[in-house]
Amino acid sequence: MKTLKLIPIFLAVASVSALAKNNMLYGDVQVTNVAPTNDFIWERANQNTPKYPIELARSGIKGCAVLSFNISESGNTENIEIVNSVPKKDLGKYSRKMLQQWKWVPAKTDTEGVAEKRTVRLDFCMGGESTEQSQSACKQQAQLACS
Repeated sequence: MKTLKLIPIFLAVASVSALAKNNMLYGDVQVTNVAPTNDFIWERANQNTPKYPIELARSGIKGCAVLSFNISESGNTENIEIVNSVPKKDLGKYSRKMLQQWKWVPAKTDTEGVAEKRTVRLDFCMGGESTEQSQSACKQQAQLACS
């Protein structure tokens, strides 16, 4: 008798986990320059959309982070400061890690060797039934305050 009771419970757990594996999560990270200008000295070497950190996606964490940093004379990201982050712990930490990996190239040929101070906002968005829907949600979120 006890064996019969365990079988239905096992099947129920197995079917729930199988359903969870079939669900697709779509995420997007939008990069916005705070105080944009046409006179930037540096631009990101890789203009592709940053990848959503898998740890955040698994936890369902979304939100925004504003970071201030320096771009050195050689194009490295330095002195990253988290200005604001919602939720504070996770997005700030992952945003800083993401920025540390960014490499920069001169925006104009005559500006190499000059340092620059920058502030960017990273919006982490998840949801929707496609990548396009998550990107659209991210553009809308970027219009809201990050506080």
